[in-house]
Amino acid sequence: MQLLKTMEIEDIYTYFKNLSIDDFSLAYMGDFDDELTSSLMEANETSINEQAKFKKKISFLVAESFQNIIRHKEKPEVINRTNNKPNFFLIRNVGNQHYISSCNLISNTKKEDLSEKLKSINTLSEERLKEVYLDALENNEISEKGGGGLGLIEMARKSKFPLEFDFEFVNFYYSSFYMQIHFTSSERGGEIIPSTINKQCNIHFVKDLYTKMLGESVLMIRKGDFSQESILPLIGLLESNLKTQSDFLGSKTKTIYILIELLQNISKHGAKINDKHEGFFAISKKKEKYVLSSGNYIHNNIVESFKQKLDTTTNLNETELKELYTKIILSEEQNIKGNAGVGLIEMIKYSSEKIKYSFTKIDEEKSFFSLSVTI
Repeated sequence: MQLLKTMEIEDIYTYFKNLSIDDFSLAYMGDFDDELTSSLMEANETSINEQAKFKKKISFLVAESFQNIIRHKEKPEVINRTNNKPNFFLIRNVGNQHYISSCNLISNTKKEDLSEKLKSINTLSEERLKEVYLDALENNEISEKGGGGLGLIEMARKSKFPLEFDFEFVNFYYSSFYMQIHFTSSERGGEIIPSTINKQCNIHFVKDLYTKMLGESVLMIRKGDFSQESILPLIGLLESNLKTQSDFLGSKTKTIYILIELLQNISKHGAKINDKHEGFFAISKKKEKYVLSSGNYIHNNIVESFKQKLDTTTNLNETELKELYTKIILSEEQNIKGNAGVGLIEMIKYSSEKIKYSFTKIDEEKSFFSLSVTI
């Protein structure tokens, strides 16, 4: 039996580093519905620097990818650690390159037919894809899954690149089906690099990321520029991810509060590098608890004082924390030099375990600050 590990404080920077070429990335693992589709599209649209017309194209492909998962997904009658493979969705923006990736279970009896269909689509020219699509519409050739073939053809047409796919054996009945759509924004210029050449963007990278997230019980990650407008969509996405889990309902309010505090910390206090507040956020599960993690750059000249502040505050007992909280609230400056702010005290109070943090030196200018809070 495979023993799942949980995401540790050092894993935050590892994820961030693995996605270092991404201007923006958002990965989600769990159930899919229409509400989640809307939340993902909103989170994506507020995070990428593209024209409205291109954002509309991305939204279409996101929605079509979701529909493809819903059409083809399979769920085993018996769930256990061997075949519990949740659905997975990944959006990435690397320069003018965009990638939409997914993973879902599929019956082995349907694998060969789907594989042949995708191989056939990938051999067609742009003109032939249009002809096949129009012929299918005219002849009302809708599959029993609700137009799955038409959806694949339309994704290939919008992409203008071959659809990447792979299958991974799970058990006698099921396999994991991976698919990736790659497309480019011509308006922004830049070299078009096929994902089959760029090893950091191909389908094997997607498989490795899925395996890592699954093995460490990570439910969601986001990497990119954390501006103020990106916070609300993330809250909606978090609620969509956890709304069906009964063990989350009792801690919903404080989880959302800590989420906001972590995101505000990146947006307001993280070092601005290349005019961006670049950072990382993740939510993972630790037995019956949830761990909210964040990471961002911080200037080296404030690392030592910040670390001392954290060390001092996290070691206070409950009475001392209350006294410090009252002192800060009554202070006109709301932030007494040498002590932590209200946000940090609230996180310590709400956390079911001692909060964890670390500093990783990057270069002479900056370090990477990692923080995790357990609910």
